[in-house]
Amino acid sequence: MKRESIEKRAAVKSAVLSTLFQVLGAAALLHLRTLGPPEWLAGLMLILAVADLITIPFTFTALWQRVREIEKGELEEAKKY
Repeated sequence: MKRESIEKRAAVKSAVLSTLFQVLGAAALLHLRTLGPPEWLAGLMLILAVADLITIPFTFTALWQRVREIEKGELEEAKKY
């Protein structure tokens, strides 16, 4: 298997796992809000859950950039120096 293909697969796997953990974390925070914490804590959990979900598009933007770097061979070029 080509090195480029292996690197792409690793980058995608990393982005998917990161997204999965972000969604699970947000779901846990939203579930904890339903258990009746104090109002200020429920608000904080909502803010943290939303902040966690906001980062997901940036994860895939970074993945897209990483795949482009792999395709261009930038890492291999940098290893020469």
